[in-house]
Amino acid sequence: MQVMFWGTRGSIPVSGSQFVRHGGSTTCLEIRAGGERIVIDCGTGLAQLGKECGGELKDIDIYQTHMHWDHVQGFPFFGPLFNPEASVTVHAVNRQGQSMCDVLNSQMSQPTFPVGLDIIPAALEFDELEQQGVATHGEVTVRWEEVIHPGGSTAYRFEHDDQVIVFSGDVEVQKGCMEELIEFSQGADILIMDSQYFPSEYVNRQGFGHSTPIDAVNVALQAGVKRLVLTHHDPSHDDDKLMEKLELAREYAADSGLLVDNAYDGMLLSAKVSEVVPGNHDEEASLKVSA
Repeated sequence: MQVMFWGTRGSIPVSGSQFVRHGGSTTCLEIRAGGERIVIDCGTGLAQLGKECGGELKDIDIYQTHMHWDHVQGFPFFGPLFNPEASVTVHAVNRQGQSMCDVLNSQMSQPTFPVGLDIIPAALEFDELEQQGVATHGEVTVRWEEVIHPGGSTAYRFEHDDQVIVFSGDVEVQKGCMEELIEFSQGADILIMDSQYFPSEYVNRQGFGHSTPIDAVNVALQAGVKRLVLTHHDPSHDDDKLMEKLELAREYAADSGLLVDNAYDGMLLSAKVSEVVPGNHDEEASLKVSA
């Protein structure tokens, strides 16, 4: 069971020489297990996924955490949508009376976009989820529940062959869902969690809907997680700042045995924490922590 990170930023995509290590695309992940490839969120990273893997993807399931702009803006540029042999199903909880179909229809219409959903060549379906539930895709079990974020957000848990990967979605655990996320993440091999703000920044950003690396470590430790991956990086945080955030989290988790990494665009991780995936440019740091 593996997770591939195609976009790890929050708010807006960024570019420049100071963002080389971590990349600048907004949220998009891919779970690979049991022959299934399940996509999470439609940030700008989705465009890169389609560019690199579009020819391999014919039957695609996308699970959406919520509908904020940074999580949907890559959808119109997802290559497989323009392949008449492809089938794309988008699973999402309705938000404030609007479905994911409603939101994308609004996004992909004149005068803001020239190509509407009605002329997409791929077979496109929308599955409206309840706020809590479970589904299966082949040998992969997907569970989900709501967490606290302005307008709502969904956390997802993927299970396959006794391995578990959890993605928190955008979440502000200090507003009241800490215990729920700990329970939801119990025993996960990998927890990928929103850690956008340093604790000093969070003081002036309460209610914005995001957590800190200290919050993430606390969830991971109490849930018995093996590896924590910090994500939804703030667009103002360059590579150096993100390494400071990682060191803060690692120091806080010191002597616990918890592995902590920053997510970055192009990162590929195995749920087996002892397995290093070839080509992973953070493998040296990860091995250092393992030792």
